[in-house]
Amino acid sequence: MKSRNAFIRCPIHGSIPLSRRELALIDSPYFQRLRRISQLGFTSFVFPGAVHTRFSHSVGAMHLAGKVFDQLMRNQYHSLTDYYRPDQLEYYRQIIRFAALLHDIGHPPFSHAAESLLPTIHSLEFPKFLKPKVNRQSTHEDFSHMIIYHLARENQLLNEDEALDIISILSKKQRPSARLNSTNGKPMIFPLLCQIINGEIDADRMDYLLRDSYFAGVPYGKFDLDRLVGSFSCCLDEESEQFLLAIEGEGVPSYEIFLLARVHMFYQIYFHKSLGAYRYYLKMAFDEGELKQEIDGSLENVLVTTETVLMEEIRQNRNQKWAGKIHHRVPAKNLIRVLDGKKGKLAKLNEVEQILKGKGIELIPVYSSNQYSSQVKNKKINSETILVIDEEFGKDIIIPLAEKSHLLEKKQKRIELSQLYVHREDYEAAIEILQNELD
Repeated sequence: MKSRNAFIRCPIHGSIPLSRRELALIDSPYFQRLRRISQLGFTSFVFPGAVHTRFSHSVGAMHLAGKVFDQLMRNQYHSLTDYYRPDQLEYYRQIIRFAALLHDIGHPPFSHAAESLLPTIHSLEFPKFLKPKVNRQSTHEDFSHMIIYHLARENQLLNEDEALDIISILSKKQRPSARLNSTNGKPMIFPLLCQIINGEIDADRMDYLLRDSYFAGVPYGKFDLDRLVGSFSCCLDEESEQFLLAIEGEGVPSYEIFLLARVHMFYQIYFHKSLGAYRYYLKMAFDEGELKQEIDGSLENVLVTTETVLMEEIRQNRNQKWAGKIHHRVPAKNLIRVLDGKKGKLAKLNEVEQILKGKGIELIPVYSSNQYSSQVKNKKINSETILVIDEEFGKDIIIPLAEKSHLLEKKQKRIELSQLYVHREDYEAAIEILQNELD
């Protein structure tokens, strides 16, 4: 009997079709765990609709990865079908859908808010060849790579080549399998696949901007998805012999709207002033022994460490200092916010910090940052460069995106926010001290 196609209904993308293998990965306990990992951590404390999960985001990212690849297959500038067989192209399409689906599978409870609680990377159940020599603190990406390898080695939902290729696309550090890395005299497609999943305009970013904006009930993350993806193409960089993502010249404004949407979402939602202290509360609750739940790096522990478990422990310890502030949703009071590392304002923040420390006021410093753009003007073309296919006097010209967009500059910059908080009960005293002490 022929099996029916599977679909997931999504409020952002409509019906998302799934292959049998994709459905098997989604049905695995490691992926089902993402139903109990919120996409935006504590953000629902301020934006009550933002209760969506890493589960729905990951499925949406998979859908967009396939949509982007299908758009590139329609590319007429440098056609992929001129260089690769149909079975190769089908493998590339499937591997980036797998990579997008599994890119967040290792997130801890409250997503990025709990990143500082993760153990050292040598605690993870990695095969030796995936472990770095330096025993640094692990990240959610490391946990994702561990689970992906396990899905191949133990669950056999992937083969080992597929697992290595997925990890290599997500990390850009692990060498892909020969199937993806071997050129046999053909251009490299690997950089292009990385750009679709882990680049400037990737499936992850496109989905989370639209999804987070929708569920938070704000307009900041909106952009024209169809126009942006419809402008995608790919170009063969002859010097490096690799395919790179490209945008048609008329699509650059759509990219700029996308870039600004991301910047505004960071400042207005992800770095919201009422949320900054909750990550600090969570860390202090663990550091001071109020919470005993441990993230130890084992696969068994991954399955049981969810927000449901952690919120119950927080509830049980609601009479403790830090757990109580999370349980009762008590935000700290923001004294000063410094955007983009402005020196004058940073000096003022440091002055405020020294004055209040001297008066015995407990402070909560929070620093948040993210990359503004990977595209920089006057930089040599590399594997991260996005190209623009433009027309001049009836002839196609290809230039880096940074040379075309007015929003991109000659040096790297970051989306940065430095904040200083005090407990609500100390706010009036802190203000009185500062009014008397500051020039």
